[in-house]
Amino acid sequence: MWKSRVERQRPPRASRVKHVFSNAPIYDLIFRDLSPRTLLRLSRTCRMIHAAVTQFFRRAYNINQHLSRYFPDPLSFRSLQARTGLIISGSNALQFLDRTFYRESDIDIYSHAGHVYEILKWIESFGYHFEPHKYQEEDWHDQVSPDWDGTVPRMPRVPLQAQDEARLSRYSNIAEVYTFKRLVVMDGEQVELQVQVIEAVNNPIDTIMRYHSTCVMNIITFDAAYSFYPIATFEDRSALKIPGSRHRPDVLAKYIKRGWRVYSMFGPGDLARPYDSPFLPNVTRWVGDRHCWTIPLDTSGVKLRTALSPSSEHFSWDPSTQNGWKMLTKPIHSESSFSEPKMDADLIMTTIFRYNYMIPTKSLSLAIREWAFSQGALYHETVTRNDWTWFDAEMPRFRELIEGAI
Repeated sequence: MWKSRVERQRPPRASRVKHVFSNAPIYDLIFRDLSPRTLLRLSRTCRMIHAAVTQFFRRAYNINQHLSRYFPDPLSFRSLQARTGLIISGSNALQFLDRTFYRESDIDIYSHAGHVYEILKWIESFGYHFEPHKYQEEDWHDQVSPDWDGTVPRMPRVPLQAQDEARLSRYSNIAEVYTFKRLVVMDGEQVELQVQVIEAVNNPIDTIMRYHSTCVMNIITFDAAYSFYPIATFEDRSALKIPGSRHRPDVLAKYIKRGWRVYSMFGPGDLARPYDSPFLPNVTRWVGDRHCWTIPLDTSGVKLRTALSPSSEHFSWDPSTQNGWKMLTKPIHSESSFSEPKMDADLIMTTIFRYNYMIPTKSLSLAIREWAFSQGALYHETVTRNDWTWFDAEMPRFRELIEGAI
């Protein structure tokens, strides 16, 4: 007798479902090809699958394992991140979030001003050797000073020589790039690893927001990984080119070959339905906001930062999380129906904050500047750098004050 269509399509027995989603070797084969949003939706179906997805995430996003390719002691590196605000970005952060591996890629790490000496010294201690560019000193110690005075007015870097001027005209938001290499044996094969330390002129987020396209706007801090445009990057596999980024065409071509669909300007759907656009035009953004994809990382064994000075209030968050921006729509020309993106934020560079910050709203920027001017006048009249107090711990409170009043 023929079976009815209903009988042929009946769902699998509960015991089979339980068998599949209680065995990691089985469900890993299913989960590994699913996008982050699909995994999230799947985790909401029942407790058993939620537990399976949670366990999969812990294995798939194991940051210590990810970093062990470059650093024999990942916890030491992450402790360095915690005390300096050092972040990972570029293709390495993209690979981590995308659960992929580009064999030819290196790792780019972005430093705030004043921490470069400590970072380079740490990298060198793990067997990496410095490979200077033609405009750099043979020994990085001759170029980088361990002494940094954050109490002097902060101004954009002025080029000192012709090579420096040409380089900074191309990457005006990068103060310097230090390249380190190390030969290791992996799986019986000799491999050259490369680490690039990128010193930001203003701060790392400002540097990253000026890069060639949105697909590389992802970062890894000591305690979390963030994707700024996750729907576009990992669901739609699309990216928006950032005008004026000054990157070579082959850099963007590399990501097109890896499967991203790149737009030179906002598409008609982005402008017709901006709130549905994965690029969120004209929306106030913050690192770690609800539009970001945030993956908390296990910080067991990571040594957190101490207070910046004896009189400074302690904070444990990463400075990058207090940065924001807006992607504005800028008409191509006066009669055009289309727009290109323009990253917009006010830069706060004041001697009462150890770090510089990008602020996406004028009201918040003005409030911080007003307070910082008064506070700075008090301290510059009262104490020297040896007794300085840093007020970075106030940053989240400024946001609470202004955002609560809106």
